[in-house]
Amino acid sequence: MHSPFNKIRRGATALASIVVLATLGYHFIGQYEWVEALWMVVITVSTVGYGEHSAQNWSTQLLSIAVILLGGTAAAYTFTGMIQIMLQGELDRAFGRRRMEKELSKLTNHTIVCGFGKTGPILAKDLAEQRCKFVIIELDPANYQQALDLGYLAVNADATDEDTLKQAGICDANCIVVALPTDAENVFITLSARNLCPAIRIVAQAEQESSSRKLRQAGANEVVMAHQMVAEYMSRLVTRPTAAQFFYSLTQPEFKDLMLDELYIPPGSDLLDQSIAQLRIRDQHQLLVVAVKGGDDTLDFNPAGDRVFQGGETMLVMGKQRDVVAFQKRYQLIESGYAATR
Repeated sequence: MHSPFNKIRRGATALASIVVLATLGYHFIGQYEWVEALWMVVITVSTVGYGEHSAQNWSTQLLSIAVILLGGTAAAYTFTGMIQIMLQGELDRAFGRRRMEKELSKLTNHTIVCGFGKTGPILAKDLAEQRCKFVIIELDPANYQQALDLGYLAVNADATDEDTLKQAGICDANCIVVALPTDAENVFITLSARNLCPAIRIVAQAEQESSSRKLRQAGANEVVMAHQMVAEYMSRLVTRPTAAQFFYSLTQPEFKDLMLDELYIPPGSDLLDQSIAQLRIRDQHQLLVVAVKGGDDTLDFNPAGDRVFQGGETMLVMGKQRDVVAFQKRYQLIESGYAATR
């Protein structure tokens, strides 16, 4: 199927060729001056005409008939291509909005990413690789188009507007990532998100330490300071390079089979009231229990074998992906990210 742009290009080429050849024809066959010859071509192609009867000789009349048929066809072909482009653009936008609204209405337990600037593409790529449902809110048209080009669901709107958050399904979302360029905007969105959905998990970005405190006061569960994280990672590379490289390798494609995952223990799980030793997690499931977070958010690192699991706790386990998934299904566990708001 030919695109409208190709249609316009072919039509314009044909029309230009007809104008040139017809002008030459009127000049040599009809004995018109050059300007009069061009005038004849214009009024012929535009179907203005010369009157009911023509004073032209028979050869010039035949030329006029050919110009009318060929020129009119080429002109119509060109202009329909232009109209098609205008209509197609409007239809594409209309269908695109409708498709986006339909997809948004189906989202539940998803993540809302506010801002697709510096960190957005990296975050979205990781979420997509983890098969997490998410939607991006981006005001800048270029960044918004980049998100669409990468195949992500995105909304071109202002994240500081509560109606935009509602459009992104904040009441059905599991988590919201606030990563706009300024701390003031991030604080405002955090306040709005917490008011709209008191149970949602909020991860916010901050540039200043004072903003970090304000974000927590506004309701952020976690605050990330990029420059601080970079400095800490560089420090580990200096003091504990092997450990730092190991944890970094967990995020690389060549180590995608090895994962460090969080599993929430819901009420009713077969894991309740059993110890690590009784379950023989290392021998039977080939997993390493790195830590257990209690209901009061205290972390028990490298728990002892007699550590008994309780409902509402979160296990931090390491192992191959297939073993983690099998263990999760066997004991009716929930990935911690989806249980954070429960």
